[in-house]
Amino acid sequence: MNTNISEIAKKYEDAIRNNMAAIELELNSSVPEDEELVRRAAFLARHNYVKISSYSEVLNILHFVVQDATPATATLYINDDLFTCDCRNKKWCRHKLAAMFVLYQYVDSLSGWLENFRSQKLNQLSLFKDERTPESWLKLVENIYKVNLYNQQSLNPYLIESIFADMQSQIAKHTPLEREWRSLYQLFTHMALLSHTWKHLHPANESARSYMINFIEQESQALKDYIRLTASKSRLFATDPFYDTLQQMTHYFLVKQEGYFEERLYIYTLFWESMFNEKKRRELELDMLRAEKDFSSDVNIESIRAMFFLMLKKYDDLQQSLTQIKVDELLVWLDLAHFADRNEDSEALQMILRSMLPLLDEFINSWLATRYRSNFVNTFNRLCSKIDLTDEEAELLFTASGMYGMQPFSHYLIEKERYLEWAALHHRFPSSLAYLELCGVKDVLEYKPEVLLPLYHALALEEVSQKSRQHYKQAVRVWKKMKAAAKKSAKNEYWNQYVETLRQQYKRLRALQEEIEKGNLKL
Repeated sequence: MNTNISEIAKKYEDAIRNNMAAIELELNSSVPEDEELVRRAAFLARHNYVKISSYSEVLNILHFVVQDATPATATLYINDDLFTCDCRNKKWCRHKLAAMFVLYQYVDSLSGWLENFRSQKLNQLSLFKDERTPESWLKLVENIYKVNLYNQQSLNPYLIESIFADMQSQIAKHTPLEREWRSLYQLFTHMALLSHTWKHLHPANESARSYMINFIEQESQALKDYIRLTASKSRLFATDPFYDTLQQMTHYFLVKQEGYFEERLYIYTLFWESMFNEKKRRELELDMLRAEKDFSSDVNIESIRAMFFLMLKKYDDLQQSLTQIKVDELLVWLDLAHFADRNEDSEALQMILRSMLPLLDEFINSWLATRYRSNFVNTFNRLCSKIDLTDEEAELLFTASGMYGMQPFSHYLIEKERYLEWAALHHRFPSSLAYLELCGVKDVLEYKPEVLLPLYHALALEEVSQKSRQHYKQAVRVWKKMKAAAKKSAKNEYWNQYVETLRQQYKRLRALQEEIEKGNLKL
C-alpha cells in the first residue's frame, strides 16, 4: 500500500502542490483556530490515522478514511478540483488537511511546510514588536496567548506554570535590543500576559487553588522585580504612552477581573507604591475610581479609594472612608494599614487602626477562622506598637484579642511599667515557663521581681499536683526561678522559710523530696 500511495502522490504532484498552496493562502497561523486545525491534522497524518480506502485511476478519484474521534470519509476529485468530507465542517476541515498532508509527504517535506506555515505567525509577531507602540506590544501578547492558552477550556491547573513560562519564552524572543527599553518591555508584557491568563485561574478544588495561589505569588514576585528595575531607570519621553497603558491595564486588572482579590490588590499596589508616583497620575486614577460604577463583586472599592486618599494626603476624605468599614472586610483595611506603615505615614496609620479597633472583637471571634487568629492578633499588635494607644484603647485591643493577645499585651504592660497587672494577667491565664519567656518575664524580673513570687508558686504547685517524677523535676525548675526572684527582691529569709514549709507539707512524697534536695533550693 505504501508503494501505491507513493505512486499516486507522484502522479498527482501538481494537484497536491496546488492544494497545499491554497491551504497556505487560506489559513493563517496567527489565527488560533487555523493554527490548531493544522496542528491536529498534522497529528492525524503523522500517526497513521489516515488510509486510502479506494482509488479510481480512470475517474481520478481518491477516497480516504480518517480515524478521528468520529471516523470521517474525505474524497478528492482530481478532475473537478474538488475535495469533500462527510463531517460537513468548513472548507478545510482537519480530515481533508490530514489526507492532503499524507499525500504531500511523498512529494516534499511536510515538516518543512509546517515550519514555513508557522513562520508566518513569527513574522507577523516581529512586525508587532518592531512597531514600538503599546498597541503593538499588546497585540503581540494577545496573539501568543491565543495560540497557547485561549482555547484551553478545561485546563489542568498543574500545567499552568509551564504553559505560562512557554508563552513568556515566546514573548522574550521579541525583546527590544536597546537596554533602556528591555525592563519596560518585560514588565509591560508580563503584566499583559498575566491579565490574559487570569481567567484560567479558577480551579474546582482546594488543592488546585493552593497551587494557583503559589503560581500567582511567584508571578507577583517577578512583577515586583521588573517594577523595581524599571523604576530605577530614568524615564524616556517616548515611554509615556506605555506608562499610560500600564495604568489602564492595572486598573482593569484590579477592578474588572474576578477572583483572588487580595493577590490582585497586592499587584496593583506594587505599581502605585513604587512606579506610578506622580501626583497628577494618582489624582487621575482616583477620579477613575470615584467614577467607577461597574466593578467585580469581590472588589472593595472604598478601600482602594482610601489608598489614594492616603497617598495624596487627603486625610478628611480618608476619615470619611474609614466610617464605612465593615467587620468582614477588616483584612483589606489591614493591608491599607501596612501600606501606611511602609510609607511612614503615622497619621494615616493611627486613623486606620483606631477605626478598626471597635470591630476587632466581632471580627476575631466571629468572622476569622481559628487557625488565623493568633497571626492576625500579632500582626495587628505590631502595627499598634507604632502608635500611641490610650489605656482604654489598649484594654479594648486585649479584650478583643483574648488568649491570642497574651504575648503582645504582656509586652504592652511591661512597656507601661504595669508589672503587677502583668503578673495578674498570667495568673488569670496560666501557661508555662517557656511562654513566660516569650511574654517578657526577664524584664519583670529585672524591674519588679517580687510580683513573680505568687506566679511561680502557682506554676510549681500545678506541676506537683501531677504526681510524677518528671513533673517534680519541672516544679523544681520553677522554684529555682522563684529563688532567683526572691534573691533579687531581697527576700532571703522569706524564701528559706518557704522551702522549709514545702519540705514539711510534702514530706510523704519521697520522689519530690529527693528532687528538692538535688535542687539545692535554699539561699
